[in-house]
Amino acid sequence: MTITFVLPFINLTGGIRVLLDYANWLHDYGHDVTVVYPCWPYRFQLTRGQQWSEFRKQRHSAIRVPWLDVRCRLLRVPLIRTGVLPRADLVVATAWPTVHDVARLHPSRGKKLHIVMHHESGTGPEKRIRAIYGLPFHRIAFSRFVRETIERRFGCAIQAVVPNGVDRTVFFPDGRPTGNSVLFLYHPDPRKGADDGIDALCRLRCRKPHVRIHVCGTVHPAGLPAWMPFEFHPDDATLRRRYSTSTVLLYPSRYEGFGLPPLEAMACGCPSVTTAVGAVPEYAVDRRDALIVPVGDVPSMVDRLEEVLDDAALRQRLGEQGLKTAARLSLARVAPLFGAALQKAHEARDSSARLWIHD
Repeated sequence: MTITFVLPFINLTGGIRVLLDYANWLHDYGHDVTVVYPCWPYRFQLTRGQQWSEFRKQRHSAIRVPWLDVRCRLLRVPLIRTGVLPRADLVVATAWPTVHDVARLHPSRGKKLHIVMHHESGTGPEKRIRAIYGLPFHRIAFSRFVRETIERRFGCAIQAVVPNGVDRTVFFPDGRPTGNSVLFLYHPDPRKGADDGIDALCRLRCRKPHVRIHVCGTVHPAGLPAWMPFEFHPDDATLRRRYSTSTVLLYPSRYEGFGLPPLEAMACGCPSVTTAVGAVPEYAVDRRDALIVPVGDVPSMVDRLEEVLDDAALRQRLGEQGLKTAARLSLARVAPLFGAALQKAHEARDSSARLWIHD
């Protein structure tokens, strides 16, 4: 198949990483894949000044993804329009603004498909977000949680569910913990639960002052205490080693469409204390694969962290089972399911291929 993925940007986020991993896999298996993104950034919640700033950076930057080896064709275009996109069998929209632009493409640019990563409420005008679910696209969700949320909130059918896969050529055991340490991945989005995570770590510090804390992220957090060192933008090898040499990962997120970091930690043999968000309850069972706590329950996070730190047998059991779960949900096993879902969308008889909204 000839497939075009339309991304909103190529900044490092979990969702963009997953989509590029799938694009690489499809390319490696003989499909003709192009990843397209606009030079003029989508607004989302940016101010006009921030849009201009991002545009200037994009205009003078190389057409590449510095944090990933992208093996398929990468195309930066001024705007997502028919005249600048290649002909294709499928054109895949991702974030909600791309759905509106893909809806306007001529049918020769491919049958229209929407990858639904989460409900996206709060990332733009609610009316515009709701409108995308009235368009006759074929849709694939990355978790049963997302499918159920979209069908309940918007009355929109999801044709397939394909989970995210962890790349076990990137994430695998690489060292062992020496002493007790907790890894925390910081993100400023309030939905990621950073405040809960920092609160839990401060409380844990009162109980166990000698436990080392490692914080990683792509945005510098303000006001971290000195005993909570921050590592900016770790590359894959560094993050893999952090997972592998940490006693436990704390994942306090309040909302996810999937929730990949606990699965990455499992692939490295690292147990997790995680909230029951996104697909976590779909791929992990409490006390078998991870220790799972209710969203926002900081006292339970602290209790479970302390339990993992104190119980070597529990750590070993979680680590061993986590490796099995990561193998079951490896990119090598899951990507063919994604490819099959795209093939089925291509072959399906519905109106999405004929949709063309004129400007």
